[in-house]
Amino acid sequence: MSSEAPEDLEGQDKVDGENADSKAVMNEKSKPLNKFFDRFRTGLVLSTLLMLFVVTFFWQTVVVFNHPGQQGVYWSRFFGGTSDRYLGEGAHFKFPWDEIAQYDMRLQEAGGDLVLLSKDGMEMDVKWSIRFRPEPNELPELHRALGPDYAHRVVIPEAISSLRQVLGNYRAEEIFAYDEASLVTQLSKNAGHKFDNYPVFVKNILLLQLQLPKDMAEGIVNKLLFEQEMLAYDYRLQAAQHEKDRLKIEAEGLKQFEEISNIPMLQWKGIDATVELAKSPNSKIIVIGTDSKELPLLLNSGK
Repeated sequence: MSSEAPEDLEGQDKVDGENADSKAVMNEKSKPLNKFFDRFRTGLVLSTLLMLFVVTFFWQTVVVFNHPGQQGVYWSRFFGGTSDRYLGEGAHFKFPWDEIAQYDMRLQEAGGDLVLLSKDGMEMDVKWSIRFRPEPNELPELHRALGPDYAHRVVIPEAISSLRQVLGNYRAEEIFAYDEASLVTQLSKNAGHKFDNYPVFVKNILLLQLQLPKDMAEGIVNKLLFEQEMLAYDYRLQAAQHEKDRLKIEAEGLKQFEEISNIPMLQWKGIDATVELAKSPNSKIIVIGTDSKELPLLLNSGK
C-alpha cells in the first residue's frame, strides 16, 4: 500500500496541473472580451454623463413653457422662418438655434397722461386707458408684421391719435358738458376703425380724467350756472304767462255769464254763499237788502 500511494499522488498532481493550464488558457482568451466590456461600460457612463450635461446646459434653449393665457409662434432659422402654426399652453421643444415668441392672449391695458388741445386751442390734461388683446387666429401674422412689441408700435400711438382727433373736434366747454358715455363710445369707434388693418382687438378707450386749466374750468362752471339760472327765469316767465292766460279766460267766462244771466257775478257769489250758509245747522239771521242789487246780510247768532 505504501508503494501505490506515491503513484496516486502523482496522478492527482498531473490532473491538477492540467486543470490549472486550461484555466490559464481560458483566462488568456477572455481578457480581450473583458477589456471590451470594461471599455463599453466606461463609454456608456461617459456618454450618459455627457448627454445629461448637454441637456442641462441647453435646457433653456430647447424647451419653452407657455404659461396660462399665453400662445407662442415658432420661428425656424433654416426652415422657412415664422410658422403659420401657433403653440398653445404647456411645454414645447425646439432646436437651440430656433425661437418661440410668446404672446399674452388675455385682455391687456395700457395708458398714460397726455396734454391735448381743444377746438378753441385750450389745453386739456387727459388721463386715458385702452384695453386690447391680440387676435388668436392671426397671431403668426401679428408676429411677422409687428412682433411682440406691437403695443408700443401700434396700439398706444393709434389710441393717442384717436384722442386727438375726437377731442380736438370740440370746444372746451362742449367737452366739459358732453355725455361721458357717448364720448367714450365715439373714441372706441374711432379707434376700432384704425385697427381694422391690424390683427389686434380693441375693446374700448376710457377717459379716466379730463382736466382743464383752473380759470377756464371756473369760467365754464359759471357760464353753465348762469345758463341754468336763465332757464329757470324763462320757466318762471312761461308759468306767469300761463297764469295770465288762465285768468284772462276765466274773466272772459265771467263776463259772458253776466251778459247772459243779467246777474252781476259778485251778487251771484253772494247768493250762492247765502244758500250754503242757510244749510248750516247753526242759528243765523239773514237780512235781505233794500233792493235786488244789494247782497243779503248774514248775522250768525249761534252759540
